Amino acid sequence: MKLLISGLPQSASLDEVKALVFRYSHADCRDIELVGAADEHPAALIAVKGANWTTLNNIRRRLHGMYWHRCRLSVQVLSFWDVSEAAEARRQTRTAVPGRA
Repeated sequence: MKLLISGLPQSASLDEVKALVFRYSHADCRDIELVGAADEHPAALIAVKGANWTTLNNIRRRLHGMYWHRCRLSVQVLSFWDVSEAAEARRQTRTAVPGRA
């Protein structure tokens, strides 16, 4: 799961976004990716180390609607499905008909 923070100022750097998240949540940002960096208000997709849905939702509640550098932030929690080959193998094992190989 990741956080999507949109409405960032165009001049925001990755370090500034990381510092913002840390200041209000003390969360360790593992990976930050700027989305639409050339847009007027880009977004950042952030993976937080060791975070579950509750942790990310608490961060969302603290940052959503906040004004930062004269821009209003919008924060969503995004959940991604595990589409790795290992996940597919587990799915096939669980749905296999008993007695058939």
